[in-house]
Amino acid sequence: MSKWNKGLPGIILTVSLSISVLAGKAFSSEAPIIVNYLVVEEKTQPFQIVSEEGHSRGGIISDIVEAVFEGPAFAVKHHVMPVNRVQQSIADLKVHHWISFGSPVWTSFGEMGERVGVPLFETRHVLMTCSPDVPSEIDSVDDLAGLSIVTLRHFDYLGLDEAVEEGLVRLIPVDRYTAGLELVRVGSVDGFIEMVSRLRYQRKQLEGDHSCIREVDASAIIPNYPIHLYLDRRWPTTVKQFIAKRLEEMAAAGELEQIFNRYVLTEAIWQSSVQ
Repeated sequence: MSKWNKGLPGIILTVSLSISVLAGKAFSSEAPIIVNYLVVEEKTQPFQIVSEEGHSRGGIISDIVEAVFEGPAFAVKHHVMPVNRVQQSIADLKVHHWISFGSPVWTSFGEMGERVGVPLFETRHVLMTCSPDVPSEIDSVDDLAGLSIVTLRHFDYLGLDEAVEEGLVRLIPVDRYTAGLELVRVGSVDGFIEMVSRLRYQRKQLEGDHSCIREVDASAIIPNYPIHLYLDRRWPTTVKQFIAKRLEEMAAAGELEQIFNRYVLTEAIWQSSVQ
């Protein structure tokens, strides 16, 4: 977001916070605290999955958020919207007491977002390609010289900026993963660079023969980085501490890894599935 890079009608939201939370004491047992969970439309699967009707339908981040706030003290409200509207709504202070996900290497939420708790998981980027012109190993952006690379529109790709500015590579922005992978499959572009978890998830949705597609590790261009929950810094300290504690407990119990593995195949299983 921006590697991120329907809606909220009226978009000015209010939250119901008990007086006890505002005072930094125990949560009220009478009315649940409303958590406005921001879900990006279409582009973040399997982190956040949205149905064709525009409804939030699980995903790694969504399942983690629901697990963090499980119980009667909180009520999670899912708000699905395009990535640019998510960012603009936060910047304009039109949505209050929100939670979403991000990374320290992104600038998705500006000064209004605050990282909370332990990392949820770590990303890794790959280039999916059918082109014989793409080397089997990428050591630097120079290895991509002259290639056309698909990326997601409205997302920033750290490490590719310099190559684009110098004219080494040509980026082809798309709005949908399937459109980008189809361009790869038919040979219209040289490759599609993205997080391996996202591309593998989307590749499983492809129809037709896509056996030509191979993965090339792109970590030399885009280093691995952690994904965290981010929240509205206006949340009371008590709530922030509660979230951080829950994430620590979930990490120690292996729950974060279990949720991740629901949506992303382990390396061994993935390799056997594409043989």
